[in-house]
Amino acid sequence: MNVLGLKVNYHDTGAALISKGRVVAISEERLNRVKHSLDMFPTLSIDYCLETLGIKAEDVDLIVMDQLYARDEVKTEDIFRHWPGAARFSKARIEVINHYDAHAASAFFSSPFEEAAVLVYDGNGEAYRDNRGHAAAETDAFFRGSGNTLSFIRRTTHAFDSREKGRERWPITWGVGWLYAYLSNEYCNLGVFNEGKLMGLAAYGDDRLLKQFPREQWCAEYMGDVVCNAHVYPGSQSAAAQVTRNRSKLLPAIGFKLRSYQSGIKRRLRALARKVDGSFRDPHIFPAIYLPQPKRKDEKLPDEHYASVAYLAQHVFEYGAALLGKKLKAATGSENLCVAGGCGLNIDANSRFLSEEGGGFKKIFVQPAASDSGIPLGAALYGYHVIGKMPRDWEMTSAALGRPYTEKEIIDAIEKFSDKVIARKSADVCAETAKLLADGNIIGWFHGGSEYGPRALGNRSILCDARRADAKDILNERVKHRELWRPFAASVLQDKMHELFDIKVPSPFMLLTANVLKEKQSVIPSLVHKDGTCRIQSVTTHSNKKYHDLLKAYDALTGVPAILNTSYNLGGDPIIESPQDALDTFTRTNIDYLILEDYVVMKRA
Repeated sequence: MNVLGLKVNYHDTGAALISKGRVVAISEERLNRVKHSLDMFPTLSIDYCLETLGIKAEDVDLIVMDQLYARDEVKTEDIFRHWPGAARFSKARIEVINHYDAHAASAFFSSPFEEAAVLVYDGNGEAYRDNRGHAAAETDAFFRGSGNTLSFIRRTTHAFDSREKGRERWPITWGVGWLYAYLSNEYCNLGVFNEGKLMGLAAYGDDRLLKQFPREQWCAEYMGDVVCNAHVYPGSQSAAAQVTRNRSKLLPAIGFKLRSYQSGIKRRLRALARKVDGSFRDPHIFPAIYLPQPKRKDEKLPDEHYASVAYLAQHVFEYGAALLGKKLKAATGSENLCVAGGCGLNIDANSRFLSEEGGGFKKIFVQPAASDSGIPLGAALYGYHVIGKMPRDWEMTSAALGRPYTEKEIIDAIEKFSDKVIARKSADVCAETAKLLADGNIIGWFHGGSEYGPRALGNRSILCDARRADAKDILNERVKHRELWRPFAASVLQDKMHELFDIKVPSPFMLLTANVLKEKQSVIPSLVHKDGTCRIQSVTTHSNKKYHDLLKAYDALTGVPAILNTSYNLGGDPIIESPQDALDTFTRTNIDYLILEDYVVMKRA
């Protein structure tokens, strides 16, 4: 059975293909080089998957896509059918599934567990209308996986208006993901899809705002659901009231100009119905919170106030996540937890699920492509196991779901850049790279297939010597050009990670955090964040043999089993995919050496 999973609308479009136990998956951004590829049909991704597994379009049996909330009432299936290449898939059955079902499948069917509780949580998933026409959107959902089945338990929905933007979309409550996104994107002005920056900034803050606005004013259980305060306003109470008055005066007029007269009447009738039946009346779960004015773009971070906003956001997020974990544990009784949805990328919250307050799960699997970039894989796995009833014969032991490149392709790419670089084949590339790292060089590392998701895990990475206190600053100044307060992650030999960190469970996909042992903080200073923690990737021969060999060679040379690892890209760019991408970025940056499989590449003088 050949199953193609797709995400064709909104952000992070892409494709995944399953055939005879083989799996390939990639995001469109890796191929078209446009970050998040907003509403870009995954044409390149589809062809990439078919070519990698050697399957023709007419041999695809099933195509599965998520619906999410389609724009202007356009169905996902129609988006696919209007794609010029759709006719090639004439024999394929098409199924459209719930967005959270795809997320859940991406986690459970990739995990090593025969049975597990499954948590999906993010900003929001599907938007619905009830029998009175009221809109609501889901923000988290519980499932239980067993064998090749996935059973839905419950979901949390909130009143939702998709015509509005930002905070105004949620008139009563929202989930922990949207609260976190609002404080990150709109209040702290860190930009869309940059919630990871807020997580890094939190370590520089303190609890001053939590003392002013206690946790129970931000997040609480209400009628069995975990909900957050949507009445968070920038500026004073009078300023917020003025904004509300202006919106109420302007939006109806704007709506009539931008939309047809008929649709304007329909919207007004719906608004009148809501006022008459009172179903949207605020139950006053939370008081209104008025924060100072949002951060301006020219304000520098870390700033005391905005760092404290980040601290508050992280504290509330972890509290809400722990509540969800505890409720899910009570509902399933499982010792195993699978996590997906964009919130699954919050490494500190993931660690909380292993504590008693977060459910006390014994084992955890977080989908490395937990955000919407993992939807194509989830759709394909759902089609393969739930719709197709196929037995489970695959486990995601590695995130490298992209295709490897041949030696000829690497040589051809080097030839294209021959005026800028020189290259030679190494007899022992791991030992040579370890020496280059120990000498303080910045290394571009390209090996095997590209990793699925936003983390570079030793296949498309930039590497540095973790022992250098200034390595982070040098890397930022010469290559990444990121904010200096943002931390970098560690790749560490799994059987030696206890020598540096207080973590007791594997973290193969860099989705858990750990405290750096105090006596070791001076050994790997470039990996120690402001709060003494570090994001961990544990490496084994089973997960990535060549990368493991590099770490072993570096450990033998320096006595340190960990190196600094960050994604091979410039700020704002997608992670590289091909040898040509690697060379292009190498020649445009101050990376010292590029390792292309067994080739050592240097810039011409």
